[in-house]
Formats: sequence, C-alpha cells, structure tokens
Amino acid sequence: MSYSLAHIVHLFCAIVFVGGVFFEVIVLSAVHGSHVSKEARREIMPVIGRRVKSFMPWVVIVLFLSGILMAMRYAAVLADPFASSFSLQLSLKILLALSVFVHFMIAIVKMRRNTMNKAWSRYIHISVFMHMVFIVFLAKSMFYFG
Repeated sequence: MSYSLAHIVHLFCAIVFVGGVFFEVIVLSAVHGSHVSKEARREIMPVIGRRVKSFMPWVVIVLFLSGILMAMRYAAVLADPFASSFSLQLSLKILLALSVFVHFMIAIVKMRRNTMNKAWSRYIHISVFMHMVFIVFLAKSMFYFG
C-alpha cells in the first residue's frame, strides 16, 4: 500500500517538475530572445520566479522522498547494480536523480547568494532538462528492456 501511494505521489510530482523544467527550457527561453522587450522581461520574470519558488522546492522534496520510499522496495536489486538490466537502469536513474538534486541545490545556493546569472541559469535548466529526459526514459525502459 505504501509503495502504491508513493508511486502515485511520485508520478504527480514528476509531472509538475518535468513539466516545469520543460516549460522553462522550451517555452520561456523565447522570452529571453529579441522578440520580447527588456521592460516586459523585467515585469514578467520576477512574477514567474516568485511563483516557481513558492511551490517547486516542496515538489522536489516530495518527489525525492517518494522516490526513496519506492527505492526501498528494490534494496536487494540495488545491492548489485550490474546483476541485471533492470538493476543497472534503476541505478542509473537514481544517479541521474541525485545529479538533478545537486543541480537544484546549486541553484538554490546561487539564488540565495545572488550569484545566479543568466549563463548559470541556462546551464542548470538545460542540464536538468537532459537529465529528466533520460530519467523518464529509464523509468519506463527498465520494465521493458532486459
């Protein structure tokens, strides 16, 4: 029962997180182009930033806690990550998720210290986006390939 609940919560949080990252990388990147004036960017970006900062940390916390709860079911499989295709893919998925968490923590620290610049923001968003593409792929492929 707890695995099922963790799985459902994990899926909803993943949808919000992956959707948010997708929106920022694919859609909001257009706002930073020459099609939108600097004045409009100055107005809209703080509003979007405040909204994201108000809920995304909680989404990430619940996403990782539910992921840890789900991983506990596979403790024996994770003990030998090279024993099967499933264990290798699950281990890789967890490593990528930990990397996303590190990226997220770097972003939080940089924002709090006011050292987050456009280049860092772009790097973190694109890197997390690529991680998320692979994580979503692995989340499904580990049950089909192997």
